[in-house]
Amino acid sequence: MQIETTGQLSHMSRRKLFAMGGMAAIAMGVKPDALFAADTAVPAGKAPSTGASGSLPWPRRAKFGGKAIVGPHQASAAAMIDDSPVLGLPRERTFFYGNVRDAEGNLYELVRGMAGKGFGGLDQLFIQSSKGMDTLHVDMASMGTAAPSAGHKAQLDAAGNAVWTSAPGAKGAPFRISMSADGSKAAWKEGDLFELEGELLGPGLQWTVPDADNSEFYVSQVYEMKGHYKGTPVRGILGLDQSYLPQGVLMYSGKDPLFLKDQHHRCWYTWGTRYEDGSYESGHFVLGTERVGFALITNQDGELILDTEVTGNVDLMDDNVWPRRIVVHTSGGNFEFLPDPKGRMPDLLGNIQSFTPQNEGRWRRIGDSRKPVSWFAWGEVQSADRIDYEQHTRF
Repeated sequence: MQIETTGQLSHMSRRKLFAMGGMAAIAMGVKPDALFAADTAVPAGKAPSTGASGSLPWPRRAKFGGKAIVGPHQASAAAMIDDSPVLGLPRERTFFYGNVRDAEGNLYELVRGMAGKGFGGLDQLFIQSSKGMDTLHVDMASMGTAAPSAGHKAQLDAAGNAVWTSAPGAKGAPFRISMSADGSKAAWKEGDLFELEGELLGPGLQWTVPDADNSEFYVSQVYEMKGHYKGTPVRGILGLDQSYLPQGVLMYSGKDPLFLKDQHHRCWYTWGTRYEDGSYESGHFVLGTERVGFALITNQDGELILDTEVTGNVDLMDDNVWPRRIVVHTSGGNFEFLPDPKGRMPDLLGNIQSFTPQNEGRWRRIGDSRKPVSWFAWGEVQSADRIDYEQHTRF
């Protein structure tokens, strides 16, 4: 099944978890079927102001169809610790997440979520592993040894580095996450389970979606990390990100601006790739309905792709769940997603995540011959029958 999408999905079908969002929905007990309507036909291209679509209403005040503002930012430890609202929004969550691999090609998907004040959702260590299996599965045994994030401490040390630690006396192995003052370095230790450190694939990236009901601000720093997992050398890429939403609104709750029934992403990936020649690219891809969609990418030279008019398609497997290939067309080139053979996350389906099948893989420029040495691309797609594709306004 191939689904064409005109950037903000003005053509047929689409959808995402992300370490924090889907698990936040789990914690809330959100039922996927209650969030999304059945697929309906939608006209190709942008809705014109005249003709058949001319009978559609104009959007109400302060509604922009999920249109994003995207850009770079200077990473800052002080900003990551600051509890002040951003654009009038409180911090919903801080999370370190991504993928590391060992020499045998085993995948380890790691997430440490730290909820903002007054927010629920994922507030713990979450691990999936493919070791000894043909795909990723939740590693409950390893997760069970770790301290929760509840009551965690976030502060600047004497050198101006941001440091997040488990609450004093918390049950389980303590964790420690740090970011250097200028954001150029990060480290993550989970008791004796794993220890990683690495450097920023900068600059930092950020995006915001203004909306009359619930706006969102999202800030991201992507790091190439090396270290040990259960004593085995590993290497990979992780994002140290923060989300900001109205008080009480969680990602994946059906209330944030990328997850509404009639305004929804078709796919959403955070990704990064380091190549053998030392070059890298990293960023975020979103395709969706209405005006939802953007490409936000940086590289080793600080060159940026900042697009909010993107097109692409999602080619699903015959089961209508997992992607066979995804293509995104940007002003800076065409990119494709290649799923990892062991990258599916079936444990996040069913009651947990049926509406946003998650998987791991790699993004690359189409035709790129550079050899990757370290990469991650954690994201999701939405099938054609899980969301409302009808154009609702003439804008």
